Amino acid sequence: MQINSYVLELDKWIVKNDGTDAVNTTKGINNALEWASQQGFTEVVLPKGIYLIDENNSIKPKSYMTFNLNGSTLRVRDNKLTTYNIVLYDQNQQYCRITNGIIEGDRYTHDYNSVIGTHEFGVGINIKYGASYVTVDNLEIRNCTGDGVLLITSYSSQPGYIYDLTQPGTFEVGGLNLTNGTLTTATNRIRTAIKIPVNKQYQIQYGYFGLFGDSYGGIGTQITTDYYEVVFYNADDKFNSSISDVHIWDTIPIPKGAAYCKVALHQGTVPTTHSLTCRLPVFPTFIYIEKCHFHHSRRLGVAVCGAKNVYIRDCDIHDHKGIAPAGGIDIEDGYDLNQYIYIEGNNIYRNGSYNIIAVAGRHIFISENRISHGIFTINGGVNDCIITNNFFIDCGPRMEGQALFSNNMVIGSRLLIIDSSSKITVENSNFYNSALSLGKNTPYTILVNNCHFNYDADYYNAVNQASPLSFSIEPHTISNCTFEGYGIEAFIAAPSGTHDWILTNNIFKNIKHPSNKITRLPAGRYEGCRFINTGRLTIIDGGKYNFVNCDFLWDSSTLFYVGGTKSETKFQNCTFTNNGDDLLMFSNGDWGILEFSSNTIEYPTAMNNGNIIEFYTGVSADLILFQRNKFISNKTKIGVKADKVSDTTKLRFEDNILKTVTYKVKDTHIAKDNFFL
Repeated sequence: MQINSYVLELDKWIVKNDGTDAVNTTKGINNALEWASQQGFTEVVLPKGIYLIDENNSIKPKSYMTFNLNGSTLRVRDNKLTTYNIVLYDQNQQYCRITNGIIEGDRYTHDYNSVIGTHEFGVGINIKYGASYVTVDNLEIRNCTGDGVLLITSYSSQPGYIYDLTQPGTFEVGGLNLTNGTLTTATNRIRTAIKIPVNKQYQIQYGYFGLFGDSYGGIGTQITTDYYEVVFYNADDKFNSSISDVHIWDTIPIPKGAAYCKVALHQGTVPTTHSLTCRLPVFPTFIYIEKCHFHHSRRLGVAVCGAKNVYIRDCDIHDHKGIAPAGGIDIEDGYDLNQYIYIEGNNIYRNGSYNIIAVAGRHIFISENRISHGIFTINGGVNDCIITNNFFIDCGPRMEGQALFSNNMVIGSRLLIIDSSSKITVENSNFYNSALSLGKNTPYTILVNNCHFNYDADYYNAVNQASPLSFSIEPHTISNCTFEGYGIEAFIAAPSGTHDWILTNNIFKNIKHPSNKITRLPAGRYEGCRFINTGRLTIIDGGKYNFVNCDFLWDSSTLFYVGGTKSETKFQNCTFTNNGDDLLMFSNGDWGILEFSSNTIEYPTAMNNGNIIEFYTGVSADLILFQRNKFISNKTKIGVKADKVSDTTKLRFEDNILKTVTYKVKDTHIAKDNFFL
């Protein structure tokens, strides 16, 4: 498209570019923009300079037009207002662009004392209502008392259209036939007993409506589904059309000729209280924020408070601090209206609290960013969030909402997964001196797969990091991961009561603590795992463990130092290789079951005689079983020394193969069919 530019004439419009006369300058720029739009210009260019903007009035760009600052500065006049907008899109502008200059607030010269309030809503660029296809690029936006850019919905709905669904009698049990619109007797649906109009003025103007919750994102606990279907009818009550599997908070296009509709929620119980309403919010869509430099505003760099199809790309966003949330990018108010948010290729760092905080929204994509020195968090109100190919350093990522964390590099941080029912996957990522804390108590909602965790002396010296790997009580899954190195505390923090964890094909390598602190393993199933130079390992009282096809390689200190009450531990088809003379297991306490079956236990370079597995005086158990194992040593050793186990303990030592190895059990124990090489 050919650009038809107009260079603003300062004298004609009574505009000053020397940083004076805010009232006339603001009025003149707006008049020039209006005139240029009427004349068919597609670009208005400012002469270089500083333009002082009236805090009581905003610059309002026009549709189908580029506002080119040409390297100039729009600077708000020093003021005492709690709210101002330097540039404002509130007239449903579309297909417009603002570029190439500086937007500057009065943060450091603002009067915060004359008017009571937080003064957190002084905004550089405010994009609201139905603005669409707006591009903000190549701008420096700085020093605002609030946000650099604010995207905000008119959630209260357009005048004259909000339909209350909370009144008694609104819903009844039953469904809707999506083919002909007739009522059905479905017991797994509730439908509106009322007709919801869809032919009001603003519905016709905007062409959509929807079901939404309250202004804090709530729909009420008695609404147990996120989905519904809608059937449209013409004014003569004839079926028009239908849509299935609509998500609450989605917008529904209104078909031609429809006069009203009914909706059916995917649940069978009629709520007595809830927060659902039928309304027509308007919000920014297709907003492109690219190649901008945001810095030193008090609240946020970019606030997404009800917008769809937002692209924040290739920006530098830093040093936003002074009032909460004190962050780089915040996706929050508007809740599930926030959809299809793309944060790509940005450098986000050194913000006061949060680099990125997503409180609520759906379909959020965070990729190829460098995020450092500030918190990154995905809260519980977020669904369908993909976080991929990012570089995190010293930023403490925290995840609670539904998310895929993939192909990221994490340095000097702690990835904290917070309790919720949402599913979170961490995969194909590298962690260097970064802890992993698995804190969710909804079982099997975390999968950590194919990641590498490496720790060195720098991590050990960072006393705030403690254990590199922390487990919740409720179980999750870790597979195909490598853990290497150590921390201030033992490598693993596993609380009492852990159970049924699934750990598959993981490698724990050189995690031995410099002071040989004992690492307590969470209870569960370990399959195909390798334990190399781990230092002392132990189990949890009452825990149930099953080690299958695992490899253990160690050369100093006892491998398993165990005791406790009624634990059940089984080693099946595992290999144990010691390049020295250290015990495989020293056992104390009162066992439930201890079983070694079909394992290979080798001491190929032993220097001394001694024991391999030793039971302390008075050890008792429901059952101690050694069967079909191979004990191999180059030096004569006692494979199992159990002659001090309690007389009442069932101990069976049978069908084992022993090479240069003997065993000691009591006469009350069963030892048979063992073969000596």
